[in-house]
Amino acid sequence: MDVLLLAFLSAAFVSIAGIAFAAAHLVLSRNRLERRLPAGGAMPTLASSGELGALVAEPFAESTFGMGWGVSRELRLKLVRAGYFSPHAIRFYVVARLCAVVAAPVLILLACALFLPNLPTLQFILVAALSVGVGVIGPDAYLSRQQSSQTTEYRLNFPDLLDLLTVCVTAGLTVEAAFERIRVRLSKRSRALGHNIELMGAEMRAGRSSVDALSAFADRLGLEEATAFVAVLRQSMELGGDIATTLREFSEDMRSKRMLLAEKKANELPVKMVVPLSLGIFPVILMIVLLPVILKLLRLIIS
Repeated sequence: MDVLLLAFLSAAFVSIAGIAFAAAHLVLSRNRLERRLPAGGAMPTLASSGELGALVAEPFAESTFGMGWGVSRELRLKLVRAGYFSPHAIRFYVVARLCAVVAAPVLILLACALFLPNLPTLQFILVAALSVGVGVIGPDAYLSRQQSSQTTEYRLNFPDLLDLLTVCVTAGLTVEAAFERIRVRLSKRSRALGHNIELMGAEMRAGRSSVDALSAFADRLGLEEATAFVAVLRQSMELGGDIATTLREFSEDMRSKRMLLAEKKANELPVKMVVPLSLGIFPVILMIVLLPVILKLLRLIIS
């Protein structure tokens, strides 16, 4: 037990020392760069993401951990779908994974060693394995939960996006101008959705075609409705159809689907209420009904 405790203390010291070394290296590099700049010169920042983003920029780059372009692109898409749009999001994720895998097990094992000194070795090893498993699975589970939450938020606001887009296109605006027009209004209800629309507008201004930018927008949302919307809009643009009519029909179809989904959830409610009723309410009712009978029987038996 003493050897295991010494090993975990050494691992904690090494991890803390590594973080301190990375922070000190960053501070010294920035100081050297400031001394080289001319008087009154402005120091370039890393995507203007603040000191914390600069702290993880160099030591935790994707190339440091051997991430290829495909893995980095897939992870970036997952983070964007979860609502993390920072240019350093991947590096923050790497730091979180390292802290969860190293720091969390070390803290749990130190707590066991301090507060449960008589814990058997087998149980100590089991706690160590469980803590490492939690550290490995925890960040991915949190990311999946955030992604599911963002998907629900997008699904709730997507019909409103279609209605506003239909109104703007019917009024004579182009699709690009209509998205830019509705971005501010939708950002008040869903910050992530507004940010996705802003990214799509930036891609269009950078020279990307409207169809490709809309496809990337649907990929970032991760909604089947958005994919179907982009497919319908692409077909209308390529065939030269009336975009306003297409949007109006698709919007009505989406509204009908949302109503059917609400009715489906309402019809599922009685079935879902069976379990709490049978476990929480029916036993209490039975006890209230049968308790007087049971008491009378007990009195007759005792007398």
